[in-house]
Amino acid sequence: MKRCILLPGLILIAAFVAQAQTQADGMKAVEYENFATARRIFTQLIKNSASDAMNYYYLGVADCNMGKIDSARIIFNAGTEADPKSISNYIGLGRTYLEQNNAQQAQQYFDKAKSLTNQKDISLYLMMADAYTNSQHPDYNMSINLLNKAIEYTNKNAEVYWELGNAYEGLDKSGDAVNAYERATDLDPNMAKAYTRIGVIWRNAQRGEFSKQSFDKALEVDPNYPPAYRELAEFYHAVGQEAKATETYQKYLSMADQDDNTQFRYAQFLFLTKKYQDALNILNGQKQRMDVPVMYRMLGYANYEVGNYEEGLKNMRAFFVKSDPAKVISSDYEYLGKLELKTGDEADGFNDVAKSISIDSTRYYLEDTVATYLYKQKRYAEAGDIYARKIKEMPKNAALKDVAGTYFMAGKAYYFGHRFGSTDTVFMKLSQISPDWPISYLFRARCYLHLDSVDTAHSKAFPFYQMFIDKAHNDSSTLRKELAEAYQYLGNYNGFNRCYGASLYYFNKALALVDPNDPSVSDMNETVKAIKSQYKQLPGPPITVQKDSAGYEFGAIINGKEVTCLYSPAITGISITQEGDSQLSSMTKADIVKVGDRSLKNVPINTAADATRPISMGADVLNKMNIVFDYASSSLLQR
Repeated sequence: MKRCILLPGLILIAAFVAQAQTQADGMKAVEYENFATARRIFTQLIKNSASDAMNYYYLGVADCNMGKIDSARIIFNAGTEADPKSISNYIGLGRTYLEQNNAQQAQQYFDKAKSLTNQKDISLYLMMADAYTNSQHPDYNMSINLLNKAIEYTNKNAEVYWELGNAYEGLDKSGDAVNAYERATDLDPNMAKAYTRIGVIWRNAQRGEFSKQSFDKALEVDPNYPPAYRELAEFYHAVGQEAKATETYQKYLSMADQDDNTQFRYAQFLFLTKKYQDALNILNGQKQRMDVPVMYRMLGYANYEVGNYEEGLKNMRAFFVKSDPAKVISSDYEYLGKLELKTGDEADGFNDVAKSISIDSTRYYLEDTVATYLYKQKRYAEAGDIYARKIKEMPKNAALKDVAGTYFMAGKAYYFGHRFGSTDTVFMKLSQISPDWPISYLFRARCYLHLDSVDTAHSKAFPFYQMFIDKAHNDSSTLRKELAEAYQYLGNYNGFNRCYGASLYYFNKALALVDPNDPSVSDMNETVKAIKSQYKQLPGPPITVQKDSAGYEFGAIINGKEVTCLYSPAITGISITQEGDSQLSSMTKADIVKVGDRSLKNVPINTAADATRPISMGADVLNKMNIVFDYASSSLLQR
């Protein structure tokens, strides 16, 4: 969350009328997040008026926001000496201890501040809430409790609701935050910072229309408010308007202090827009002057993206040493793990990627990092197991493309890892998820060639090659080799079973697709020549089929009864529903099946309650009659 700064508005202004304009300039610099400018203003003010406690307070706040905690503590101490009765610098001192995660010591200073004022002093609650919200170790709930206490005394202070919005943002309670910010703008319609935060919340919620309106409103009430331009630039990046994003960020840079903090923010923006080397050019120049954990995080991330893996790993390890463990996020372990894998530290890499996912389960896609690593090392079965784990971790509403892609990678990895049972299970599921995608059927066919000990006679691959052709026949430009593979298998299968007419049809289809220089061409030509020398049956006339949403239907005679059958490449034999069973008088086997001029004896009949038509016939039955389904002509050919 953006570090938000307290601007008490009217607090104590009446006591400083003589110097209000100058102090107001410093306060505005703090609000604009131009902390270096604020430091210069308040340092000069202290020289001019050493007894004014608020000058010390705002100077200390500026230092806190620049990460100069020791300097801030010195300044706040000086402020308590300049005016021992003012509450502001005691609260400032408390904040410095919150910055160092020492809540107990901080409370002592907050208690001191309470002892110097009454419980109706709204400034007390505001400054303490600001400290709890914006320190390096925030306590948002404490901040909310303090602000609600202030609201008990007045619900007309815009700054109270501004701070309340900050605290709710810290708790990721976006709805409550927006409500608080909107209440602040009701009380102060010129509060650009509140409109800006509303814009950020809508941007993060991917509600672009509301986000843009809020940023526009912020700049309408204060065209000079730098953070609005910065956040608007990130909005433009989020919606893909990169030219506007860069232009708007340049506008921000022209208005912001030209210091290390601004340059660091710019480096973050460059990283966000994937200008990694440009980000590194800035960060490498700053790392000697800004020894803060987030610097090493950005260096680690950016070096990974440009391929400087050794340097990136060194930076990420420095980040983990320097960081508060409570501030480590999922992406930190992600980049650490990826850098470890790139530099050969396999065990730590796997472990840290797993930590990233354990912190944020929505990052399940990081399993791909490990799986890809294993796959490239040809550790295919292990890669398949990681993809399978990712499948289990995916939410129910995961995008179909992501789900299907992961199943495909799992199945392919298992296939090359010779885990054919797992291969078949994965591609069977994928064919259910995406039934019109041909590749699932191709891999199931290949899988059964291995499960079948490459014994064509067992025929388990047969229906899957038929299904592949059914789904892929119109895509011969992309799947040319794969279709040739399927046709060649079917040619061999039918030749082995002496269905020579069907065999010749499939071999001819394969030869039309195979590169003439492919070694398999010679073998297929020899097989075709041998079949032709034995097979003298003349082709019969094409058999008309009717196409509808379920597929292709044709007439047949089963045990002397005329029926309509659905052509089904997915099955073997004949399948019937309850209705089909009644049409065929409860047959378990067809003594004789006749289609066109051809016939076949002893055909098995199976029950398939979920079939789309009462009677379906597999391609194997037709092939055994030397009949093939020809997609080009949408007819049955008697070969």
